[in-house]
Amino acid sequence: MGWLGRLFGKSNNLDTEDNKGLIRLNNSNKDQIVGLNSHTDRKGYIKENSEIIAESYRQIEESKVEYQAVTSYLTDMQKIDRIPTLEREAIEDAARNILNLSKERNNIRNRQYNITDIQYRLFEQYEMQLPKELTSLKEAESYQDDIEGDIDRLEKEKQNFLDEQNEIINKQSFLKGIAKTTFVVILVLFAIFALLSSTSGVEMTLPFLMTVLMGMGSALYIFMEARKNAHDVKMIQLKLNKVIMLANKVAIKSVNNRNYLDYCYSKYMVVSYEQLKKRWEQYIKIKDENKRFESNSQLLEFYNDILIKELKKYKVTDSEIWIYQPSAILDSREMVEVRHRLNVRRQKLRERIQANKEQQKEAAKAIMSLIKAYPDSEAEAISILKKYKIKQDVILNP
Repeated sequence: MGWLGRLFGKSNNLDTEDNKGLIRLNNSNKDQIVGLNSHTDRKGYIKENSEIIAESYRQIEESKVEYQAVTSYLTDMQKIDRIPTLEREAIEDAARNILNLSKERNNIRNRQYNITDIQYRLFEQYEMQLPKELTSLKEAESYQDDIEGDIDRLEKEKQNFLDEQNEIINKQSFLKGIAKTTFVVILVLFAIFALLSSTSGVEMTLPFLMTVLMGMGSALYIFMEARKNAHDVKMIQLKLNKVIMLANKVAIKSVNNRNYLDYCYSKYMVVSYEQLKKRWEQYIKIKDENKRFESNSQLLEFYNDILIKELKKYKVTDSEIWIYQPSAILDSREMVEVRHRLNVRRQKLRERIQANKEQQKEAAKAIMSLIKAYPDSEAEAISILKKYKIKQDVILNP
């Protein structure tokens, strides 16, 4: 029997029930009975508890490192608090500049712009010619508005001429109707007069003459109106042709100007002059902010070095940490809050270490309990413990 087996007689907290193939162990103040009848079950049980021991050990070591860092941080805070007021001027000046520069840096970073990265690169590429193109684009949009206004006006004039032409055509049709009606009336009157003259012998010369005069007058009126209408139609047609020609010329100008606008919009990935203007203004701001950011970075690095150098004069161990919270150096209330948070963290780390130690202890007891119940599993247990690099003292002093 190995070093594990020699320990089993010393453990008074472990009870076994060999005749039943069961192990009774005290785990988290609660009795548990585990049945491990097969070699595979016992091996898995040892492996499971070995993993618990190894993981607990890892977490304990991590917690100790962090605990030491927190303790060192608290010690540094005490050193900073003990610096005389007259000697704090350089430290506070550096901290104040770091705080202001960091705020400015965050403001620059958090600003929201609509310009895309691709547009920024485009504006950077065409930076020299863009101001001129902005002016040209504005003029082209204004010109396009004028063209579209001219097109609308010409369309209205065209429609007015077409309406006048239709009205004259309707008049001409009306005159034809009058001519036909007048002709029929004259024929009827002639027939009536001829009938009366032949039947009654009444003299109808005057009525005949009056009817002829009426017909001649009507014919003259119809002729003059028809001639006037023909002249008006001709004049309207000339005006209409002129309007159509102007509309075609304006339409060509509109197409050419629209092509230029579409090209500019596509080139700079915008939909209007106003949008391009806003994006250009954003580009100028971003470019200026990039310069400020670069200058800010240089100044921030300068004051960071000063703060670290000044703190090291007073043996502050982790002086680099304070460049990330300069406000605590300037405001005693914030320093108190930081100290409180660190104390809470340290307490939680102590609790975490203790909890992992308890877990490690219970897992070690479980393995010892199993070996006591099944001595033939000792070699397997030693092999598994070595595999997980579990030290002997972890099992000897659970």
